[in-house]
Amino acid sequence: MSDLYFYMMNLLQGTYTLRILQAFFDLIIKIAPYLVVSIFIEVGLLQIVNKRSIFFNIKNKFVIIIVGSLMGMVSPLPTYAAIPIGLSLIPLGLPIGAVMAFIISSPLINPSVFFLTITQLGEQIALARVAAAFFISVGGGFISEVLLKRFILPPQIGGRPKNQRPFWYEFWRSVLFFGKYFTISIFISAVIKALLSPQFITQILGQHIQRSLLIAIALGVPFYSCGGAAIPFVEVLNDMGMNKGAVLAFFIAGPATKLETMYVFKSLMGIKTFIFYLVLTLVGAYLSGLIFLFLT
Repeated sequence: MSDLYFYMMNLLQGTYTLRILQAFFDLIIKIAPYLVVSIFIEVGLLQIVNKRSIFFNIKNKFVIIIVGSLMGMVSPLPTYAAIPIGLSLIPLGLPIGAVMAFIISSPLINPSVFFLTITQLGEQIALARVAAAFFISVGGGFISEVLLKRFILPPQIGGRPKNQRPFWYEFWRSVLFFGKYFTISIFISAVIKALLSPQFITQILGQHIQRSLLIAIALGVPFYSCGGAAIPFVEVLNDMGMNKGAVLAFFIAGPATKLETMYVFKSLMGIKTFIFYLVLTLVGAYLSGLIFLFLT
């Protein structure tokens, strides 16, 4: 086996294939431990959420919208679960603004994604993701409370899962699910690292702030798979010269332009609410990137 290994290494010496493989395994070794911990956090939180019913008894709409935003930010629920669960609370009297704040913030950040971001990209970008998610979702909640009441109908589906499988079963399923997306993301990242020069990345994503933000937002459409899996891809671009504002813009725009998110939003909330959500997050991504660059 060792002879075969050295033979393959000599055969690939100096090739792009070897550079891609080396970058791929370097990224795997660097990120894998943090991925396992983040999945452990996410599955644990999801088990807690599914076991408990959370009810609000707050009269002040300003407060309840903020609470809805914060609940979305700590929720481990994926978008396809967050939307029906949020909608199921409307008939119980929860303001539409609070439901929208929850739905908007939920895919933008959660504890496991925050953990991966802070360990791989640093405290500054991790906290910027939290701040951007909070202000965009709270702003979206207030706008929804004023403008969207006539557009959001009582939900036809929703609620919490009735049957809960054991923790380690869910943990293994999550490892397989996220591992697939992380492997694809890390492979793409390794190809970029091996084939593109830092000078090229700096030119298109580091300079010319307005252009770099728009490019970063556009990259979210094909390259954003799920919150944590996008981190290796962005980490490589960041190391090669992508500016911090573009990094933040990518992380905000990506969740809104996922096919899964767009399909669920349009199906359950209607085209008008879907367009509102899309415009809010894309404009929010651009402004968040500008403000972050200005403040740093």
